[in-house]
Amino acid sequence: MRKILQRLNGKGLTLIEITIVVFLFSIIMAAMFSVLATGRSSWDAGESQIGVQQAARNGLDSMIKELRQAATSTIIGVPLDGAAYNSITFQIPASISEAGITWSSNIQYSLGGLNGKQLVRTQAGSQTVLANNISALSFSRGAANPDVINISIAAQKSTIPGFSARQSTTTLNSQVRLRN
Repeated sequence: MRKILQRLNGKGLTLIEITIVVFLFSIIMAAMFSVLATGRSSWDAGESQIGVQQAARNGLDSMIKELRQAATSTIIGVPLDGAAYNSITFQIPASISEAGITWSSNIQYSLGGLNGKQLVRTQAGSQTVLANNISALSFSRGAANPDVINISIAAQKSTIPGFSARQSTTTLNSQVRLRN
């Protein structure tokens, strides 16, 4: 220890000693950068997954709210055969009076819009995008339960953090009981 102190006090550091210190410092910094880059990549992947889930959930919630108001007789395009269909058309009550129910114009949910990856609500020629990055949408109902519609919505988004592509996917399923 005494020799090291004498050497530092007297002459300074040699080029080899400085090179070793710089090399060790570089290794430590590279390790820290690698840890931070991995953390950032995980953060981005988590944010992407949350965004995909939220988009699918918002779209599904919108469909459920309206479909609960529909009557079995107003459903078009989803017969009672248990098969999956990629769109649904229906009507909801526009007004209720003593004379009876006045039904709205047809409302349709389907995939469309940008690259066919948007959940689109169409009514009276007006389209509204409810969710993005939707990869699949299906509706079905069976003869045993004609007033229940099964909905499946899948969302998928590709992100490219750093140099590798990641896909965030989610699938949500729900059953909606129609009004009498």
